[in-house]
Amino acid sequence: MGIDEAMAALCSDGTTLRLYTWDAPTLSIGYAQRSGDIDLWACRAAGVSVVRRPTGGRAVLHRYDLTYSLIVPLRPPWAEISVAESYRVINRCLRRGLERVGVDVRSAGRHRQTGGPLTPFCFSATSPDGLLADNKKIIGSAQRRFPAALLQQGSVLLDFHPDDLLQCLRPDHRSTAAGALKTIGSLREVLGRLPGRPEVETAIRLGFAEEMGVEFVEGELERHEVELAAELAAARYGSADWTFRR
Repeated sequence: MGIDEAMAALCSDGTTLRLYTWDAPTLSIGYAQRSGDIDLWACRAAGVSVVRRPTGGRAVLHRYDLTYSLIVPLRPPWAEISVAESYRVINRCLRRGLERVGVDVRSAGRHRQTGGPLTPFCFSATSPDGLLADNKKIIGSAQRRFPAALLQQGSVLLDFHPDDLLQCLRPDHRSTAAGALKTIGSLREVLGRLPGRPEVETAIRLGFAEEMGVEFVEGELERHEVELAAELAAARYGSADWTFRR
């Protein structure tokens, strides 16, 4: 999370797409989300770490997913379009990428809660331009605008196990959340196979490149990005006081 924020804070020129997975099961909660939505002790018992994202939205369990971060300089046309329109542009990139691995994707068409009462999980609600496959949500995204750049983080579900998410909730919330989780899907469910990470990474990268008309060149973090990321990790993302301040 420190790396994503550092790249957004220091962005000066060019679009960056970062694709990664997590070393251990981790629940990322939204920038403004209440940490009380989550059962911290249950997470610890299940070996699930908790971190607060620099972007908004609700909780995402990173275990069987591919995470993407897109950093775009805030200059025309991005500086001139609304948040909703920027989501639509990015979702077109994601849709093109998923189609490359054989997923038939469509837009949700209207804002909806995907079933049952409101839950603290990102995938339990779908925006009008959210992406569905077999009428199930397979990507969750959140965005934040920094002075120099737009940062959008998202999670592409390669596989999904509802019980892993339910165990992160307080016991009195689990039964009400179970219905909402039935309409969360995964690439494994849609394709009938578990696609490899390299296959999905390549497809997502090409989807962004083709839709945005750019060419991505593999690179490394700059020294000043590494230094700022370390500072942010120490002061925020590795700090319990900051993670659970709400």
